[in-house]
Amino acid sequence: MAVNLVHVARARASRMARPQRDQIMTPLRDALAALRRGVATEFEWAQAVTAVNLGDAIESQGVVRGLGGHFKLIDLALLEIGKRARSVGSWRPPALYYEERDLLDMLVDLHGHQVRSLSFGELSRARDKAIVQTRSAPGGRVIDVDHQQGVLA
Repeated sequence: MAVNLVHVARARASRMARPQRDQIMTPLRDALAALRRGVATEFEWAQAVTAVNLGDAIESQGVVRGLGGHFKLIDLALLEIGKRARSVGSWRPPALYYEERDLLDMLVDLHGHQVRSLSFGELSRARDKAIVQTRSAPGGRVIDVDHQQGVLA
């Protein structure tokens, strides 16, 4: 039994392999592409917000530092996109301003850098922290995407 725990510990301490990183980044890239095309669902918008929340949690862990200001700008842009999308009551994906497009490109670059720099264990801790922060924020809502995919679609 101890050998299995050693293997688990090593797996959690080593950097993620490309397929693991792709499981994180591909849905984000797809969601941001939908936002750029003006066809995003609220769920796809929420995936971008989640990446920012996770990025902030990674920043606060100290594993990858110096990106917090960028994430704040991206978060503000996503809040504005969300406001415009809900301005008529129900979700209607808005057209993006060019500055917002640039910030979404930056989100892919920065979050990709973070994901490449993390071990699975570090990512899990950041994810747990982001969930706690989201739940404690006014209006914060956590969606289990593994079981609820498409709830906001």
